[in-house]
Amino acid sequence: MKRLIVVGIVLIVVIATLGVVILINYMGEPSSLKHETDRWAVIKDVNGDKIAVETASDEVWSQLVQLNQNGSERFVGGIVVEYDNKWSFRFDPNTVTVAEVTAEGLQATITYISENLDYWLGGWAYVHGKVTEIHSKS
Repeated sequence: MKRLIVVGIVLIVVIATLGVVILINYMGEPSSLKHETDRWAVIKDVNGDKIAVETASDEVWSQLVQLNQNGSERFVGGIVVEYDNKWSFRFDPNTVTVAEVTAEGLQATITYISENLDYWLGGWAYVHGKVTEIHSKS
């Protein structure tokens, strides 16, 4: 009986420890939707991956809002810069653009850019997808 109680206590401790480790890992992982401004959009690519996009341009912001409203897909991109989010990059907010067509060599998915970051850093890239969310504090 004593042995069964000890085994039960050890099992509870192991499960609790595992739960804490999982929670710390989850909370410690940077979000794919990390952003720095009050005006940002969420882009969802063909693989279902999402990234927050911020823009300094009122014209580009209007395009992102319109894409969200009508559900159209477009290429959204800009110059790739390092960033502390799940993907380790974002598009420089000063260069974000929306395009109906773009050069094939500049097209990628969020995962592909992230997995080949050294190649894309400092250069232009576009992700084909939908704007699934718009966030703005007016």
